[in-house]
Amino acid sequence: MRALTPSQYEALRTADRIEIVGITAEGVHGVYPEEALAAQVFVVDVTLWLSTDDAVAGDELSSTIDYVAASRVVREVVESSTVLLVESLTAAVCEALLESPELLAVRATVHKPRAARDAHAADVSLTMTRTR
Repeated sequence: MRALTPSQYEALRTADRIEIVGITAEGVHGVYPEEALAAQVFVVDVTLWLSTDDAVAGDELSSTIDYVAASRVVREVVESSTVLLVESLTAAVCEALLESPELLAVRATVHKPRAARDAHAADVSLTMTRTR
C-alpha cells in the first residue's frame, strides 16, 4: 500500500462515510484442514468514503452508494472465494468494493468468530484500509 499524498489525505479526512456493520456470510476460509470441511460464519464491517454532495442535492439513490448492493458484494466475496488467510479475504473485500468508481477509499474489518473460540478469545479480526 502506498502512502497518501497530502491532497489525498485531506480528501479522505473531509469525505463523507457510509458505515455498514455486521454483514454476515458463510465461507470456507482457513489454514487448518478442518476449516476446509465446512463453511463457517464471518462478520464484516465496512466503511466507504465518498462524496454525497450529488445525493444530497438530488435525493437520488443513483447518486450514492447503495448499501444493500455493497453488502451483497461483501457477502459474494466471502461466499464465493476460498483463501487461507483472513488477510487475503479482507483484501479481496476491499478490492471488490473499490470497483465502485464513486468510492475514494474502503475500510473492511473481517471478524472470524470460530477462530476466536480456537484462540480462547472474544473475537479475532483484521482491519484493512485501501484507497484508489
